[in-house]
Amino acid sequence: MTGKKLLLQALKENGVQYIFGYTGGAIMPIFDEMDKMGDFHFVMSRHEQGAAFMAQGVSRASLSSNTPQIGVCMTTSGPGAMNLATGIADAHMDSVPIVAITGQVTTGVIATDAFQESDVIGVMMPICKQTYMPLAAEEVEVTVHEAFYVATTGRGGPIVIDIPKDVQNQSVSSEYSFDTKNFRPTLPGFYYHPTPEREPLRRAIEMINRSLRPVLFCGHGVINSNSGALLQQFAEKVNIPIAFTLHGLSALPADHPLSLGMMGMHGTVEANRTIMEADLLISFGMRFDDRVTGRLSEYAQHADVIHVEIDPSEIDKNVACSVAINADVYRTLHVLLGDPMLTFKPRRRWFEKIDGFRQVMAEDLRREIDGGVGDNGRLLMKSIIHRLSELTEGKDLIVPDVGMHQMMAARFYNYQTTNSWFASGGAGTMGASLPMAIGVKLARPAERVWSISGDGGFQMNIQELGTIMEQQLDVKIILLNNGHLGMVRQWQTLFFDGRYAGTPMQSPNFGLIAEAYNIPYRKVDKPEEVASALQQAIEHQGPIMLEFICDASEVILPMIPSDGGFNDMIVKRPKRKKPPATSDGKGEKS
Repeated sequence: MTGKKLLLQALKENGVQYIFGYTGGAIMPIFDEMDKMGDFHFVMSRHEQGAAFMAQGVSRASLSSNTPQIGVCMTTSGPGAMNLATGIADAHMDSVPIVAITGQVTTGVIATDAFQESDVIGVMMPICKQTYMPLAAEEVEVTVHEAFYVATTGRGGPIVIDIPKDVQNQSVSSEYSFDTKNFRPTLPGFYYHPTPEREPLRRAIEMINRSLRPVLFCGHGVINSNSGALLQQFAEKVNIPIAFTLHGLSALPADHPLSLGMMGMHGTVEANRTIMEADLLISFGMRFDDRVTGRLSEYAQHADVIHVEIDPSEIDKNVACSVAINADVYRTLHVLLGDPMLTFKPRRRWFEKIDGFRQVMAEDLRREIDGGVGDNGRLLMKSIIHRLSELTEGKDLIVPDVGMHQMMAARFYNYQTTNSWFASGGAGTMGASLPMAIGVKLARPAERVWSISGDGGFQMNIQELGTIMEQQLDVKIILLNNGHLGMVRQWQTLFFDGRYAGTPMQSPNFGLIAEAYNIPYRKVDKPEEVASALQQAIEHQGPIMLEFICDASEVILPMIPSDGGFNDMIVKRPKRKKPPATSDGKGEKS
């Protein structure tokens, strides 16, 4: 047995079906063996970064299934490996388990600046959960099995295996043996606490029972542990409202009576003001990042904090907690639901106050959504997303890119399907949507998948239209084109006196590009055509691209400034300022 065959055998034993990637000199032996085996569906990305996001899509989309898969991407050495870095860093920030396999130059020339050599281990170590470089064929199989264990145990994350070319071709000795079934890695310093301890649970229950104004937080850990149904049961049992992080969306139905929607910088008024007024925050599987908390010195000043988190390094890192429960979210909720000491409280005054928060922007939002166009007569993103939600009944899988449209999709789609929202959050990587949607579709082929992008992010990985064409994947593509980098433009409007430096964007003819990839295309610039275009995409069998011409001046509110606290939340759009004069004495045209 050679190193390359042992690697592929171990991947097969770990349930891998798809391998995404791009070949090259240092990885050719493994690709050749993969082709001879015929046990995997290889998907060729058009850029290595796309392969990493495709692997993420498979991992993310299959978390809620009975047979979760771990996405695998594979590239050659040097530039091929380096092009994976962004997708790996993105997976690391969002706790997504993937395994990245890179070829490396032969062991005899490592560290000599050989052709297409790069220090993959040195580059990847800070942006993934673990890195490996097996230096003998005997190390390959155990490395792969350990990699899958580390990627999926506790807080998920990406693993990188950098394998020299000569090790791929090397044969193991005749005495070699490896017991796959009984393999249990011994990893010094790797601690995993799946079951909650009794004492912090007791104190948490006491706090919950005496709280008058509690609120639950649903983070990515709820999705990753497939705990949405348990969280819903728990919330109903104790009658406590729920606010969601960006990654917590779709853990339970968005229209549940206890749902407050998304919290944080672009969260709902009701979520953010409820948090400001709460006397107890109960957090499940989230890390209290800056987009959630705003100014830390003002956050949760008058509230106790119960933090349930699998990663001990996140506890007390940003927000000091009153009770720390370092355990798996699913097991913690299971134990809490079985405890007879938990009590139901009506909390009428609390919910009456929350109902008041809901009305702050409700009328303005209804007016915008129903109107469908901005001041200049162009389409509004929020209205398009709302119409999509109505037509799909909130049941489809949504893969946004990063930017203003992402926040619109987070806020105005009514998620009804568990684990149906797949977004780049921590790293905020533009260009993630199109390749990630490919992985999502392959993992859940029976469900409808929408890739939603702005004109900026779409062009960052536009070449993956070639992968969609080649694989004949039924991915619906929505391009919300406002001619700008929309989110940055909003900041420039609010905080930079309307100086739109570096945000206007001239785009190509997207219809011609779609035609080049044999993808049907429709351009929409009238509100009365929005619903029919979306319905056309729903009914079409196969990929289709819809381009909507949107209002560049549209904003997503509320908004908490990046250096502000919840009390600085902007809920009203400022009056439009006269654009500053350009060098030719004319103002900007919207």
